Amino acid sequence: MSIDSAEISSPKRENMFLNLGFNLLLPIVILRKGDEWMGESLANFTDSAPDSAIVGTIILLLAISFPVSYGILDLIRRRKWNFFSILGSISALLTGGIGLLPGANVLMFAIKESALPAILGMITIITLRTKKPLVRLFLYNPEIIKVSLVEHKLKELGTKSHFDKLLVKCTWLIGLSFAVSAVLNFILSRMIVVTEPSVDKIAFNDEVGQMMGWSLPVISIPCMVVSGYAFWLLIKGIRKFTGLSMEEVMAQAPQNSGN
Repeated sequence: MSIDSAEISSPKRENMFLNLGFNLLLPIVILRKGDEWMGESLANFTDSAPDSAIVGTIILLLAISFPVSYGILDLIRRRKWNFFSILGSISALLTGGIGLLPGANVLMFAIKESALPAILGMITIITLRTKKPLVRLFLYNPEIIKVSLVEHKLKELGTKSHFDKLLVKCTWLIGLSFAVSAVLNFILSRMIVVTEPSVDKIAFNDEVGQMMGWSLPVISIPCMVVSGYAFWLLIKGIRKFTGLSMEEVMAQAPQNSGN
């Protein structure tokens, strides 16, 4: 009983639509359309050219402000760091920052696009040797699974070592999904983003926006398939090693009215 109460009293789950909107969609839209929507106004305000570094920096800071502010509010509300806000801030900073660098080129952008998922994949694998592997954020998360209940059952049945091996397998699958994302990001970037930012920053931003649009079907779906398979293995393993059903394990499963 105490285990279920601990799970129920944990911080409430965040709104996924707000998460995606503030951490991904709004920064992308501002980076792509900021020059068009605010370029002239900011140029008049700062007494500079619409395509100047000052205007570009303001637009970049505005794009970063959304994931940063969302992350701070989420930290206050749920008392935990929002990993996706941190990731969104870094991604927006790198994407916009490359366009502002004097010697930036499209190859640098392609490397950046592939470097971020590659680094995440390596960190995911490396954290296997720590007390808090990153797979616990992506899959084995208290907001998704009743972790305390599962851990209690594993210790009770003496199957924790078998489950830990399963977590290692799932971690490698998540690492593989990041590796696939890194390779596809680089290929897609080299195919679409061909205008040097120093030649035409507006065209460069448009191409970056096009790439972001194509990245959903070309990159996200294959990665979701791999991650979905890893999650399926995890749930299957939990059933096998604890005897708990999926309804008993899922953190957001409907509660009995008799509680």
